[in-house]
Amino acid sequence: MSPEALSARSGWVRLALLWGAGGTALLLAALLVLPQAREILAAGWLIGLLFWLGIALGALALLAAHALTGGRWGRALWPALAPAAASLPLFLLLILPLVVGVGRLYPWAGEPGHPERDVVAQLYLNLPGATLRGVVALLVWSVLALLLVGLRPGGVRRMVAALGLVFHMAATTLLGFDWVQSLEPHFHSTSFGMASLVLQLMACLAWAVLLRPAPAEAAPDVGGMLLATVLGSLYLGFSQYLVIWYGDLPEKVAWYVLRQHWGWLAVELLSLLLSTLLPLVMLLPTAQRGSPAALAQLAPWLLAGILLHQAWLVAPGAGFWALPVAALAVLAVGGLWFGLAYGLIAGRLVRTTAAGS
Repeated sequence: MSPEALSARSGWVRLALLWGAGGTALLLAALLVLPQAREILAAGWLIGLLFWLGIALGALALLAAHALTGGRWGRALWPALAPAAASLPLFLLLILPLVVGVGRLYPWAGEPGHPERDVVAQLYLNLPGATLRGVVALLVWSVLALLLVGLRPGGVRRMVAALGLVFHMAATTLLGFDWVQSLEPHFHSTSFGMASLVLQLMACLAWAVLLRPAPAEAAPDVGGMLLATVLGSLYLGFSQYLVIWYGDLPEKVAWYVLRQHWGWLAVELLSLLLSTLLPLVMLLPTAQRGSPAALAQLAPWLLAGILLHQAWLVAPGAGFWALPVAALAVLAVGGLWFGLAYGLIAGRLVRTTAAGS
């Protein structure tokens, strides 16, 4: 079902918004009423936030790439990409629940003077600094998205796209450290930012073909990009594991050890199956890679695998109960985001903006 059809059916939009508002209100109430559970609730919300924000940021990156390179794939996916990217200002509100639980979720926020943290870490990882970086990044992303959606093709739009991609890479690397890697006091990986960028592209491409199947003439391009993101994600993930584990760095190895306990390894293995092995089997044959139907069938499994990977990254430190909270948060954040992006925003943008050309 296309975004235009969804925006015309106000029942779908109202249902998504009601579910999103109800789920958000429930989680916010729990955050305020149950302070002892704030770490679990905040971790669940972070998983949902990262999942949907990743799709929106992937849309921004794809719009910027298309502005620079052109191609049939961009015009075909425009009705799905434009509302997703233009929804980025919404995330300035959706990060607010994290502020309530930040002290429980992040060790550096709850114990700013922890003796194990060196001076450099204390200067960088502090609540005012992390908040400022997050707000500035979301503001700049929002402006870039609105410019890429609103500007006509030409030199100005290409310049915005080029500068935007540079900023996007830097901001994703910084926020990947602030929001995810710093959950563990001593863990950091230089490849994490690039791995996050690749996952964003994969998630957005899967979302776009799920929402609006690519036409036959653009399907080979979309399938090829999906295959590239799958291979890139596999390479970066394995490289990070190989360097850290066989480098015998205890403070970093501990990050993997935690994620091999209490069923977390099963979560990541299922994620690997859905977001890597299954896509490779389906996308390596040229005929399958160019089939709109095959891409649409693969898309929900890819998204499920990416969501499981986000849960594997965030939830182990908070415990098992972060998973059901994350499921509710995915529906809550997704309901608000989907209702606004493909209701209000799609109704204005998709009908009034040239189809990506």
